[in-house]
Amino acid sequence: MLKTISNADLNKIKKTVKNLPVEMKIKVLTMLEEELFATRFKSLLKEFRESARKYPITIEEITKEVEAVRQERYESRN
Repeated sequence: MLKTISNADLNKIKKTVKNLPVEMKIKVLTMLEEELFATRFKSLLKEFRESARKYPITIEEITKEVEAVRQERYESRN
């Protein structure tokens, strides 16, 4: 059963975390990163897809850009 957390409860959690030693804060951060990875990844993927729809690019344009970067890198080595 999920419990709704009030702003007061959230403030208590923030205060508790703020008072933790650094090592414990890192453990909390790691736990949250692992728990939220899928959500954050899906959000990022959604942004990429929206950007691709807004600014479509052809394979020819991609190839042209890749070749230009390769040429620039090649010339900077010599």
